[in-house]
Amino acid sequence: MGLLVGGVFTAAAACVLGAALLRPWMPDALLNALVALVAVLALARQAGLPIPLPQNARQVPEYIEGRGPRAGPLQFGVEMGTGLRTFMTSPVPHLALVAVVAWADLPAALIAGASFGAGRALMSLSRHASHDRAAWDARLAAREGVVKVAMLIAALVSIVTIYLTNH
Repeated sequence: MGLLVGGVFTAAAACVLGAALLRPWMPDALLNALVALVAVLALARQAGLPIPLPQNARQVPEYIEGRGPRAGPLQFGVEMGTGLRTFMTSPVPHLALVAVVAWADLPAALIAGASFGAGRALMSLSRHASHDRAAWDARLAAREGVVKVAMLIAALVSIVTIYLTNH
């Protein structure tokens, strides 16, 4: 639940930021060029180029889980769901966030945020449900290339959908 809340909150804030501060003042061509640049950088990073990601590269502190059986995991999930206090290994969320800032209306932003949170939750839940986590990790590592391509394709389809919906 926390992952969904964090993702939705971040996307809504990005949408409001874009609608209030950027879109009224920046020409559409510049916003489109910004999203295109981030898409090219994301593609290059997914292809293996060592492009650093803007991130707060640190783990959510473990003491948060100790705040109780409900409050601790919820706060932990919210912090991971925002993507602001955790490691990001893929540029795909950055690309989606830039597209939300540049183009999304509130419903599209909420869907994007919920999708980010759900994606993070599905990975965690599937690993947790595995009886052999080392084998799960090995299977993921063996399919990492396919997963990266699938994530990027999904992000590009989402971004094109956001663009077409709002133009």
